[in-house]
Amino acid sequence: MERNKLIEQLEEEKYQNLYFIFGREAYLIEEVQELFKKIVNTDMADFNLSVLDGKETNIEQLISSVETLPFMAEKRVLIIKDFELFKGKRKNFSEEDEKILVSLIENIPETTILVFISYGEVDKKRKIYKVVEKNGIICEMKKMEDISLLNWCKEEFISQNIQITNSVVTYFIEMTGYRDRNSDMTLSDMKNEIRKLSSYIGSNGILDKNVVDELLKSKSENDIFQLIDLIGNKNSARSVKVLNDMLDNGESVLGVFAMLSKQFSQIIQVKTLQEKKMPQNIIKDTLQLHPYAMNKLMRQSRNFSDEILIDIINYIMESDFKIKQGKMDDRIAAEIFIAKYCR
Repeated sequence: MERNKLIEQLEEEKYQNLYFIFGREAYLIEEVQELFKKIVNTDMADFNLSVLDGKETNIEQLISSVETLPFMAEKRVLIIKDFELFKGKRKNFSEEDEKILVSLIENIPETTILVFISYGEVDKKRKIYKVVEKNGIICEMKKMEDISLLNWCKEEFISQNIQITNSVVTYFIEMTGYRDRNSDMTLSDMKNEIRKLSSYIGSNGILDKNVVDELLKSKSENDIFQLIDLIGNKNSARSVKVLNDMLDNGESVLGVFAMLSKQFSQIIQVKTLQEKKMPQNIIKDTLQLHPYAMNKLMRQSRNFSDEILIDIINYIMESDFKIKQGKMDDRIAAEIFIAKYCR
């Protein structure tokens, strides 16, 4: 079931007895969890609402909680977070326990609303997943898209007393890289970026693209990212234009080479760690990368072979040495670089 449809049903008090909510968007999961909690009258929450740690609970606790009757209410809500069996783990549950659990799920009392919650990916081939799918409602919290994402970001900015237009919100979204297919960026990360921008410009301030650029990345960094993208796509004409624009705006060839060297070195690191099957969020934390930079590096790594990357680093080092020794004109070195790797 789609998130919007689930929220609509909960708000209309059309309840099922069994739900499984999972996905990478923890922010959206928490939002829906609060709706389940609101099913219970706050005065009776101690009796009719239970939230269990799925990594610590066992079959006896689960049976007891599911079969407990509500007190002075029609429904009792039981939320189990991070239940291990959905991820193929079996710390507290034996194979026999799983069979008992399957039977329990197939016969949930009408007075109980059982909600399993899991953060991240799950094993959809597990028997428990298939049983829940057959007997209840499953909702995967995927990334927000297009209009929903734009409206969510705009509301977050407005809640921080920031004045912002739709075009700037769209630009902000693009800058974060949230919508990139391989992006590890979540709404929680987006909210942090929104707070950072809001704190910078202050209450009732107007957010524009220049401020987004200033805080999310530097102009030179953006130009370097663009230059690497163009070289990767073998677009020599535009590569020369971006390079000349940078030099005309005060950057030196040696400065450009230094930034290129840094970025290509990070591309090599990202590529190496990806080949080792390291998760994206671990790569980001290990290399201490901003999500925007991480997403760019991941995409760019697909445009260059290991051999070309090493050759590029060597060319930059050799050219740097020759320029400093007066053996090579800096502009010629930069133009040769583009011609060499755009062909």
